[in-house]
Amino acid sequence: MPSLTTRELVASLVAGSSQAAARLISLAENHEPSAAEILQMVFPFAGRAYVVGITGPPGSGKSTLVNALIKALRGQGQRVAVVAVDPTSPFTGGALLGDRIRMQDHSTDPEVFVRSMATRGSLGGLAPATDEAVAVLGAWGAATILIETVGTGQAEVDIVSAADTVVVVTAPGFGDGVQTIKAGVMEIGDVFVVNKADRPEADRAVTDLRTALGLAPNGRWKPPVLTTVATNGEGVASLLKAVWDHRAHQEATGALLHRRRDRWRRDIVRAAEARLRAQVLEAAVAVGLEPLVSEVARGALDPHTAAARLLAAGHAGRAATSPPTARSALAPVPGLLAAAVVPDAVPDAPSTAEVTRAAPVAARTSPGIALDHIGIAVRNLDSAGRFYREVLGLTVSDPELLLGDAVAVAFVDLGGTRIELLEAATVDGPVARFIERRGEGIHHIALAVPDAARALENARDAGYTPIDELPRAGAHGTRVAFLHPKDTHGVLIELVDRRGDG
Repeated sequence: MPSLTTRELVASLVAGSSQAAARLISLAENHEPSAAEILQMVFPFAGRAYVVGITGPPGSGKSTLVNALIKALRGQGQRVAVVAVDPTSPFTGGALLGDRIRMQDHSTDPEVFVRSMATRGSLGGLAPATDEAVAVLGAWGAATILIETVGTGQAEVDIVSAADTVVVVTAPGFGDGVQTIKAGVMEIGDVFVVNKADRPEADRAVTDLRTALGLAPNGRWKPPVLTTVATNGEGVASLLKAVWDHRAHQEATGALLHRRRDRWRRDIVRAAEARLRAQVLEAAVAVGLEPLVSEVARGALDPHTAAARLLAAGHAGRAATSPPTARSALAPVPGLLAAAVVPDAVPDAPSTAEVTRAAPVAARTSPGIALDHIGIAVRNLDSAGRFYREVLGLTVSDPELLLGDAVAVAFVDLGGTRIELLEAATVDGPVARFIERRGEGIHHIALAVPDAARALENARDAGYTPIDELPRAGAHGTRVAFLHPKDTHGVLIELVDRRGDG
């Protein structure tokens, strides 16, 4: 149970205490042991704020524009919060606080909260704890949260996954008006602003932006290009109107919910990866890192092989001290460790023709064996599921995240059997590699067996190569194991034991 102090802190936050907000953000930023517990209590109160990202090259006046936006939002009676990401100090590791200095106009306003955060080496333009800060500030009662990124380069585009609307800011005098914000940054903007528009060449910067945007693929929302002079507030009202117009467009089309679902998907995977990384490395390092370092240093071993051995040792250490448990969304997953130890542990699936030839043979092996499902790799579960729901009238289950396989799955019920739709949850997982190499298509066939452990033992005794040494947790409480397609005539075979299927 949470301590009384924790309860009081969260209660103070929800009541509007800026001191509580500051304390909770610090706990999250410093990875304090109580941070996860506190954020769990905060989350039900978060999510009510609209999050606006402000990004663009250094010197474009982002901080001054944020200061002007705060003033305009306060004029509308809103409670406003700002997460201002500053470069990390090479000496202290903290933020340089330049953004907070520029926002001193609102330092005495209890309805404004400004927090500077350090990038701490993160390369995406945001601080590592930005999402946690946004959750806290949403629970604090902010109606609008402004996230100002560190001065962006062409690849610092993490803001698109953290904000509901992204405002890209530039200014005249950067040479080619598009050069400074080309590539990734040009693709994430929902609203574009030429700040410092009282300077020469402002009209040219606007023309350059509109030309560049005109070359982009047509979308349902056409990003406007506006001008502002943040120092005197000129154009800020028009900028806010463009932000609210974009919000209304997203709410009307369902794009806002889709955007936030993408954010939650990323946050779940990111949190799970962090927890898994910490748990696995702790166990692995305890087994023995330094001997491997010595082998690499004298040229007897390469770093990749050393890493595989380290993870294998860590997994063995965990298996020796921890009884097997059912998998939860954020629990350590043996399957992920196995994939890390054996590169490409879940191989590319065969072609449709190969599965068609092999499946009837596999389904007739013995009494009690049946086709459980056919796995199909898809790029997006939502769009793939529409075909089965809208065209065929079938039931598609809610997505389930399987961290051990780096995949999200949904099942289509066909009565006697099922289709399993698989969407990659990470960019480097087995399903992601399959789609990259072969495109969408049949990934594997799954056979229901009375006892997955015995079937796996029989396969091993008969000379077939298992991918899994023991059955592991699968979707809906099942136990599963895979057989390598090199021994099954090119077909990736999954053995499914559904005795634990609830």
